[in-house]
Amino acid sequence: MSFAFCPRDGTKLVLTRIDGRDRPACPTCGFADFMHVQVGANTIIERDGQVLLLRLNYGPRDGHWSLPGGLVENDEDTEQAAVRETKEETGFDVALDGLLTTSMRPGSPVLIVVYRAHILSGELRIAPDEASEAGWFPRDAIPAIEDLAWPSTAHGLDAWKAYEPPS
Repeated sequence: MSFAFCPRDGTKLVLTRIDGRDRPACPTCGFADFMHVQVGANTIIERDGQVLLLRLNYGPRDGHWSLPGGLVENDEDTEQAAVRETKEETGFDVALDGLLTTSMRPGSPVLIVVYRAHILSGELRIAPDEASEAGWFPRDAIPAIEDLAWPSTAHGLDAWKAYEPPS
């Protein structure tokens, strides 16, 4: 969905050729409407060489495994969202250990940011409105790709399996 009016000054946008594409643009201030993207933030929580996954119990990916995480709210950054979503979905307070990977599929307006994280406190307590179970999986026993909820889950797990911590 595109803007019809400039979010900066309210002027009606007109199609303008920018970077080889016709895009709605403001003739007054130069604002150009590019793709609108949602941002999600997930965590890879590792314990004893295993990663935590949640089995979703809602929507089209019901029954599939996913990383803890969700969409970023307007009043937070990706790090805050990753920590908040992980707490909501797992009961764990986590600290982020760094950015692991990002992914976005063509045609899908969702950018997923995946952080490595470790547990500070809490006990595993899944959110019953989001997941039916949680499981710890070693690198060699990750669920098959058809059992993963999203391409970003597979991408995050591939990055986790390939990660070599600094020595």
